[in-house]
Amino acid sequence: MELFLDVLAFSAYKHRTQRRKDRHASAYINHPIALARVLHNEGGVSDPATLCAAMLHDTVEDTETTRSELARAFGAEIARVVMEVTDNKRLRKRTRKRQYFEWAKRVVDGLRGVHPGLERAFDREFRYRPR
Repeated sequence: MELFLDVLAFSAYKHRTQRRKDRHASAYINHPIALARVLHNEGGVSDPATLCAAMLHDTVEDTETTRSELARAFGAEIARVVMEVTDNKRLRKRTRKRQYFEWAKRVVDGLRGVHPGLERAFDREFRYRPR
């Protein structure tokens, strides 16, 4: 629990100036919290590294956070998982978006029939399908 709270505090600090693009311009930290909740509550995920990575998944993309900073703060395993799901900013934005949705589709398709609740949650999250 202490590790998860440390990760939450780290992520909240890193995203402190960011807002979501929703109509309420809600605090950005709500997004990683929501992802961790879906994974845990609907997906039954209890692996600490996975839940911590869910909370940290946008820190490398959207802040000045580095892999080595994550590894120093939370260990190599959590840093590795975060990097596995981190968008490659060196690619053109359109290419990144396409790759992201292709990756998300593969993840959801791999869950089909395994966990209906998690499948529904991801289907809601990934409604947009680029061509």
